[in-house]
Amino acid sequence: MTRILVVGGGAIGGITAAGAAADVVVLDANAAHVAKLSDPGLVINEAAPVRLEAVSAVDALEGEFDFALIAVKAPLHHVALPPLVERGGIGAFVTLGNGLIQDRVQAIVGEGDLLACLVEWGGSNVGPGELIRDSEGGYVVGELDGTVSERARQLAAALEPVGHTRVTDNIRGMIWTKLQVNSTFTGLSAVSGLRYGGVAEQGPDAVFALWEEGVRVARAQGLELDTMHGVHAYEFGPEGLARMMEHMANVRPSMLQDLDAGRETEVDVVNGGVAAKGRELGVPTPHNDAVVELVHAMERGEKRPDPQYLAYVSEAQITSATDS
Repeated sequence: MTRILVVGGGAIGGITAAGAAADVVVLDANAAHVAKLSDPGLVINEAAPVRLEAVSAVDALEGEFDFALIAVKAPLHHVALPPLVERGGIGAFVTLGNGLIQDRVQAIVGEGDLLACLVEWGGSNVGPGELIRDSEGGYVVGELDGTVSERARQLAAALEPVGHTRVTDNIRGMIWTKLQVNSTFTGLSAVSGLRYGGVAEQGPDAVFALWEEGVRVARAQGLELDTMHGVHAYEFGPEGLARMMEHMANVRPSMLQDLDAGRETEVDVVNGGVAAKGRELGVPTPHNDAVVELVHAMERGEKRPDPQYLAYVSEAQITSATDS
């Protein structure tokens, strides 16, 4: 049986660990959460507890793993990953997180030792041993070089019970397609305090402004975007928005959860990732810049999420890419 280490037992990591068709061990720094995962087990949406093998330190890990799924957020990669690389015994690392993180993670774990896995559903942390899965969906798995490998198929088979999982030969295009969703809805949810459905209802102008901006940057890179949540990235409009919200309206993303908890967010690899690539290619990104500005102000305690900021984002003025 496939053996998987899940690094970070929060919403994405914990729910994945509980449902995967694999021998799973969870590594999480929160001792109280680890204790609950072991006994009485992880509770998801008030279902019966699922007992998981869990440890709080790298030294407590035993044996080798086919995959290490990286479910900790970008600000913690430089802390969580080097000890695992030094320990060894991991066939391949796998990114589960949001944003443009793959190249920086590969620089830590080693060339050729990383797969990308995109998560098409959302979840929330309730407390130690308790998580909520607040939308349905599956995964997209792929090699960064575009090959379709046996290890990618092996990982997809292990994840299939959690949600339909497909292997792609266009993972770079899929990463940006997922970034379209995150930079649009996660960013606007964070600045407004609304779930995805509220963002769609109260801020459609901001939604379409961010989406179109991301597509322009993707085209400048020569990326081929694809379908996610039943909508092709190049065909996103009012009908596509309504279709997405049929199963995504209840999502309360991690960036908003982080702001609520006073934690550093991943805005720099999500909206900041779009903006940085835009600057590199000479494509203005004023709407993504506005989200980054607002979220950092909120991290510093200078502002709080409010629906009024939806208009601020949609009305952001186009400047040169150098100035954005």
